[in-house]
Amino acid sequence: MRREIKLEAFLANLPLFRGLGEDALVRLAAGAKRLRLARGAPLFHEGDRPEGFYAVVYGEIRLTRDAGRLVNVIGAGRSFGEPVMYLDKPYHLSATALKDCLVVRVSKEAVQGEIERNPKFARRVIVDLARRVEMMVRELETYALGPAAQRLISYLLRDVSPAASGALEITLPMVKRALASRLNLSAEHLSRILGELSVQGLVEVNGRRLRIADAARLRGYRGRKKSRKAVKVTA
Repeated sequence: MRREIKLEAFLANLPLFRGLGEDALVRLAAGAKRLRLARGAPLFHEGDRPEGFYAVVYGEIRLTRDAGRLVNVIGAGRSFGEPVMYLDKPYHLSATALKDCLVVRVSKEAVQGEIERNPKFARRVIVDLARRVEMMVRELETYALGPAAQRLISYLLRDVSPAASGALEITLPMVKRALASRLNLSAEHLSRILGELSVQGLVEVNGRRLRIADAARLRGYRGRKKSRKAVKVTA
């Protein structure tokens, strides 16, 4: 049985609310609601009107569109749905529990009230939206247009500093088939790329856990060089 959470403490750890005073957190918590979802249960459907934004306490939420095409998987400690809430437009995605979940919904009225009350928080909201737009553009360029191996490498290193080097371990937030869909690849193609990276000594794969031998080497990998066959020239 999972322990009950205190809403103020949970909200205080979300990036958007980090550093807010106790009074602000109490007001936001008063406009928040805990939602427990069994695996496979819907959180909202494409076309629904937003009532707020969501943050995952535990479990995973699967975001899909266009009859099930995977867009993202949201894990514990992450939030989603803020931009649509600000615009007050219908969801263009559906959200479903990938496993048993506890999700917190913060009402749009509570967030909008804090924006009007706190100019510093309002500026943070603007910065957060700008960061999300930049990330979406970068992901579109990488995941939709880039070479297949670079799509995967960029995804694996998405939360790693560009200056980082050396070994590190990561856990994929989704199964490989879902990741393949996220990167616009077939599951077979993703497996081939992981196999190639493993042969090159760049990663070790153990289920959803990956050990990266050296982040800098992986970042600089551009695929196997194709061998050039000798051409026999006759007079």
